[in-house]
Amino acid sequence: MNATSPLEPLQRRRSRLKRLTEQHRAMQETQRALQDSIESYKAFAPDVELKKVERFESTSVGLSQKIADEKVKIANLETRLKDTRATQTNPLVFWKFFTAEQKQIRLESNALRKEISAVNERLVNDNQALSKVRSDLSSAQKRISEHKSFNLNYAETQLAAIQPKTRQIASDLAAAKIELERIEEKIRPHSQELERLETELETFNSDIAKADRLDRDLTAAANSYERAMIHQECEEKFGSGSPRHVIIDRRGKIRRLENNIPKLERRIRDELKKLDRTISHLVIDGNNACYEGQSFIGLRGISALLEALGDRFKVTVVFDASIRAMLQSDNQGIEKVLRPKAATHVAPTKTAADEYLMKLAGKDHSVFILSNDRFAEYHDYDVVKSRRVLRFLIADGKLMANELDISISF
Repeated sequence: MNATSPLEPLQRRRSRLKRLTEQHRAMQETQRALQDSIESYKAFAPDVELKKVERFESTSVGLSQKIADEKVKIANLETRLKDTRATQTNPLVFWKFFTAEQKQIRLESNALRKEISAVNERLVNDNQALSKVRSDLSSAQKRISEHKSFNLNYAETQLAAIQPKTRQIASDLAAAKIELERIEEKIRPHSQELERLETELETFNSDIAKADRLDRDLTAAANSYERAMIHQECEEKFGSGSPRHVIIDRRGKIRRLENNIPKLERRIRDELKKLDRTISHLVIDGNNACYEGQSFIGLRGISALLEALGDRFKVTVVFDASIRAMLQSDNQGIEKVLRPKAATHVAPTKTAADEYLMKLAGKDHSVFILSNDRFAEYHDYDVVKSRRVLRFLIADGKLMANELDISISF
């Protein structure tokens, strides 16, 4: 997916989710390794391991001596076998070959070969046993060495430090998954429609290429039979026997698609921009949200909005001082209606709430204002310059805030 794709913000979130997943897996593996090493250290018994080392060393010495003896024995047996074979008569000298003496020599030779084979077999087994003992000895010595060099305090400190980090990454990962699923669910109908339109565009371009080839074949046809066959092929492929009509039809459809696709891409970009926005704190222009057109509706719209927002983010409602008279209530009465869903503030008498809204929003780009005012006179405030003022509409008993994906009746 290229950088200009309307779905790029979605891909960016998928990449972030992949990175978080890899980080979480790596931290889990590190945590498990630390836990295993600490448990192994505490379960390790140096005295037991030292006794194993002594036993392995003794066994190794014994096997080494036994192997040396077996090698000497094999050498002696092979010398005897060689000498015995030297006294054997060639079978062709049959008058000597079958004598009692030669029979005895052959029996001795066979016996020597069997004994050499048996000693060789024991030698192979003993060498294998010695190799295993030496390996066990090396492992035991390594365990003792690692136990001596292991820094328990450092490992426990490392484990204590990584555990909260692992939990935080897990929390971030869970939140990222939920957020990505929410965005994908919202954007899926648009992305599927875009894919459908792009597939149609590709198909229509392919149709034009095929129809253009048929049109050229018609021009080059030698007789009426060849032309009829081309018209028939065109009819079977496109439902029309005229390649030029097909080309004109597909070009018209392509023009409509090329007009609609950019609109859909803009819609996707706008939706993703809205969905991709991070809001930690929403500051509501209270008086602004108490009117449906010119009609004063009190706190009904704000109350419904707060209910719909739930605990998505922190909410603060700021009123002009005039709200007390309009609601025939005091600050405590207003707070009672809106708490605990939102913090409420009423501007001092004879002052407008607008500048307080600006200052509450500050320079934190995760703090937004919900108001239908343009705040043109506050153009120097960061919240206005960074376009962090969200609009809403109250009409027909409904409050609609498209930027917050909210449409509620009250």
